Amino acid sequence: MATDFVPLILTNAGLKISGTELACAVNHIEISPDVNITTLDTMCGSRDYPGTVKWSLIATLYQSFDASGPEAILSAAVAGGVAVPFVVTPYRDKAVSATNPQWSGTVIPRPYAPINGDAGNASEIALEWSIVGAPQKGTGITATGATAGTPGTFTPAGASPPANLAAMTGITASPATAWTTGQYVVLGDASNAHWSSSAWVVGIA
Repeated sequence: MATDFVPLILTNAGLKISGTELACAVNHIEISPDVNITTLDTMCGSRDYPGTVKWSLIATLYQSFDASGPEAILSAAVAGGVAVPFVVTPYRDKAVSATNPQWSGTVIPRPYAPINGDAGNASEIALEWSIVGAPQKGTGITATGATAGTPGTFTPAGASPPANLAAMTGITASPATAWTTGQYVVLGDASNAHWSSSAWVVGIA
């Protein structure tokens, strides 16, 4: 028997970069894996094996020079020279759940064309920024623990990142010793936190 399902129509998706919602400037959004394939040739033929996976955040935005518009947010990210947090949500006006999962992590900004378009048309920004590690998928499951990494992950599997630093109260850190330089987790508000050996602290260790 066929099962009914509701297709995702991208009319209300969200894209946050460095904590700022840019949805009203976005006309294309994509979280894309690039799988490195290794081909082995033997006397029995050739076989392809999947190798490393590199993830990218791909987006097209309409350019705007308003104070909180794309240019202000994206140029600041590029100028900062460090990875910045991102969050992608299918339905930004709904709570994160199994039917409205949220992907988050950090991306490595790189220069983009600040003006790009034809006469009489809107200028667009085309982004293809590398994601650090793999994007985290949150489904509304309450997190009880956090494992160090670059970025780290929340447990149990599929747990949503806590909303902010205050919501990290009660989250068990693994390891319980101070996290080493560069380790952190990404929170629901796209900020970062790490374990100091006695408390959760804002930022990257």
